[in-house]
Amino acid sequence: MNLLEIHDFARDVARIGGQVTLEWFSRTDLAVERKADDTPVTIADRTTEKVMRDAIRQRFPDHLVVGEEEGGEITGSGMEWVIDPIDGTKTFIRGVPLYTTLLAVLLEGVPQVGVIHAPATGELVSALLGQGAWDERRRPVRVSAVKRLENAWYVTTDPADFYRRDPGFSTALLDRCASARTWADAYGYMLLARGAIDIMIDPILAPWDVAPLGVIVREAGGVFTDFSGVAQNVGESSLACATKELHREVLKLRETCASGA
Repeated sequence: MNLLEIHDFARDVARIGGQVTLEWFSRTDLAVERKADDTPVTIADRTTEKVMRDAIRQRFPDHLVVGEEEGGEITGSGMEWVIDPIDGTKTFIRGVPLYTTLLAVLLEGVPQVGVIHAPATGELVSALLGQGAWDERRRPVRVSAVKRLENAWYVTTDPADFYRRDPGFSTALLDRCASARTWADAYGYMLLARGAIDIMIDPILAPWDVAPLGVIVREAGGVFTDFSGVAQNVGESSLACATKELHREVLKLRETCASGA
């Protein structure tokens, strides 16, 4: 099986899905529904995932496809595609152009390919395990060389939610880092891979959110673990840093906050 061919096809599928999202982006008549977990969903989410699933099934009919809207579970067996048609649906609904379309390809449960595509800006980063990471023009991307918190730009998706979950750690990061920003979701990991920011944290993630992120960050030279510092194939949280030194500092800060020291 040619993983480079699959990587290139995954880039194409992400762009196909992204083009579908643009048909609804910034529309004032977009109906918003609520899923069982109270998160929003729109016809754009559902249609985009269907188009992406159809493209994958036509090319690779024997591969399993898992997605946020149509469901399925990662089995850890064989070749599996994981889709998040619109990562940052709330951002999409508000007309902010930093939502993304995500796609991962797993082999025996291990992410081999990851794609983050921002349709409204045209940006894209992708990675192939062991081969590197590239932008929308196929130029190699690389994380920054920042090693100290005092020099780091830190980003999180939802600072209010982060504060509710871990007020001490979230406040300490704001105090220690050089700068903090948001409007993130997967767009933040794209920025990290490109070297534009240095720390990206999400205390909770779904499988379709996290599946493409680790391979992209690592192939761009960064460190990607869960919130506790454990490297997993598909976890439930993220702590991504440009360098191992910076990652150690962030973990140390979290441990200090947890101990109350």
